[in-house]
Amino acid sequence: MVTVPVIRRRHIVNIVQVATSLEQVEEFLKTLLLILWITVPSVLVVASLGGLFLANKALKPVDEITKTARMITSRSLNQRIKLRKTKDEIGRLTETFNDMISRLGQSFNQIRQFSADASHELRTPLTILKGEIEVGLRRKRYPEEYRKILNSNLEEVNHMSQIVDDLLFLSKADMGEIHLQKHRINLTELVSEVYAQAKMIATTKDIKVHMSNDVDGVVIGDRLKLRELLLNLVDNGVKYTPEGGEMRISLERGDSRFKLRVMDNGIGIAPEDQPHIFDRFFRVDKARSREAGGSGLGLNICKWIVAAHGGEISVDSEIGKGSIFTVTLPLAPSPWGDDQK
Repeated sequence: MVTVPVIRRRHIVNIVQVATSLEQVEEFLKTLLLILWITVPSVLVVASLGGLFLANKALKPVDEITKTARMITSRSLNQRIKLRKTKDEIGRLTETFNDMISRLGQSFNQIRQFSADASHELRTPLTILKGEIEVGLRRKRYPEEYRKILNSNLEEVNHMSQIVDDLLFLSKADMGEIHLQKHRINLTELVSEVYAQAKMIATTKDIKVHMSNDVDGVVIGDRLKLRELLLNLVDNGVKYTPEGGEMRISLERGDSRFKLRVMDNGIGIAPEDQPHIFDRFFRVDKARSREAGGSGLGLNICKWIVAAHGGEISVDSEIGKGSIFTVTLPLAPSPWGDDQK
């Protein structure tokens, strides 16, 4: 109820009272309060349960990744996380994690294979040394017989020393501890020097060595390492070329790269073996390589040297017809800023 005074000439002459019922308003407020008491807690409960459900569903792949990571060891690198159909952040994380496990598996396999191959390569000469010494000590022998045994022992010691040196080089290369002394090198002159040495190496098997080297140019590189690269390729060709065979060293120049080829008419390499020819300790014919003195590390060293100079190395071979090893190296920029002519 509302009371309104009526004032006239500053005097109250009458009072008007207006009233209405508030019962409906009070009922409405009570109903609204009841609805709020019921709906607000219900909404909070539903929202909490829904949020918990969505959070669990969204984080389930992360939980799977965590569980899989905890179960993975060096002996269980074949495990993989199931890929999600959706290409979201979790899906990309799963693919990245699976790729990482694959790379780890390959690394562990390479380490196991490398350790097994290194042990085998070193065990063989040690076994020969032990056998020859035991035979020499069984009875008294003439000085010439002892000299023959010692010469054989020296060959095995040299073979082991070469393996250890190569392993040490590759180990340092893997750890980035080999620093090349790069300078401007006339590749034509270097190839000519190696050609002269190749003829001397090939005389032991009466192999004729030819050279095609009528180009000129400069590369940026380590002279000793490039020389080692060429000598390894030449020595490899001599080992697997029969007596009386032929070898050819050629050097070609393109617009921006040199192309060096070392060709022989030796035993050749099977197509299925060519992709692995630059792997460590890989040898096409282990028995023949053993007789030739190879350890299976030379071509892997060649691959590292070429890569360190920004080049590429490849092989093209056919059984019974020989092999062609091709090395490409970038030309050195002209000291005057223009391309070499």
